[in-house]
Amino acid sequence: MHNVRQVVILGHSGFIGSHLETALQAKNLHVVGRSLPEVDLSDAADFLNIATYFTPDTTIILVAAVKRQFGDSLDAFRMNLAIAENVCDLLMKKPVRQVIYFSSAAVYGEETHNVNINEETQINATSYYGLSKYASERLLDKAVTSCTSSSSLICLRPPLIYGPGDKGRTYGPAGFAAAAVECSPITLWGDGTELREFIYVGDICNIVLRLINVDFSGVLNTVSGTRYCFADITNLLSKKFPCLQVTSRERSKQKADNAFFPGKIYSVMGNDFLFTTLEEGLDKTLLYNFNECQ
Repeated sequence: MHNVRQVVILGHSGFIGSHLETALQAKNLHVVGRSLPEVDLSDAADFLNIATYFTPDTTIILVAAVKRQFGDSLDAFRMNLAIAENVCDLLMKKPVRQVIYFSSAAVYGEETHNVNINEETQINATSYYGLSKYASERLLDKAVTSCTSSSSLICLRPPLIYGPGDKGRTYGPAGFAAAAVECSPITLWGDGTELREFIYVGDICNIVLRLINVDFSGVLNTVSGTRYCFADITNLLSKKFPCLQVTSRERSKQKADNAFFPGKIYSVMGNDFLFTTLEEGLDKTLLYNFNECQ
């Protein structure tokens, strides 16, 4: 166990970062948040403005990234890699106690059929986003292991994270919930039965809260092991919105099921760690959406 004196969230103004900031502050931790437009984390010169926060008793949480919904392009890859490069450059000069990097389950491949994914599953990133995440993992690992033996790196690989305040309107719980509140139709690819896992953002915050106080380093899939499909989301929403319109369109790609084995995360978190069910997470997301509309 460790007493963390300072937590720096790089990307604190985004969906995940803002939830992390609130959760950590609620535990009376000293939290520093940095994001655009205050600092451009992809710009090396601008990045030096946060060098003062890199100290031996600091936890750095790197959640800043160009998301896939803003375009899966080579430019996005370069920007995401630049952020990781700038963090690595500063770490080599000013080591910290701990780095928690938000990678992605996309490193295993978005179109790969595998219903037993674990941390040892072969990397098969097929998107620029997934490639940038895995390359960043390796860069950060090199920097942390090279600079000092007292630093540690945790690479989190979450599947789709959803919850209140998600403005991304992604194909999944948050996007579908927003459509239901607005009385807009939801269109499923095919029958929507491809297996996925969706993680509530509050669970991610609870995982991070535990990780900053334990001796752990390495890769961790932040998954519960509970399998859902996109049709499960619309079925749950239909109970609350009887007039919900759900349509279907032909798949442009072959159906691929993804599901996870959660053995490692429970060994780190403990078997008492509870994940939010999809129904509970949707209820919390819908409540937020209703309040926003009023």
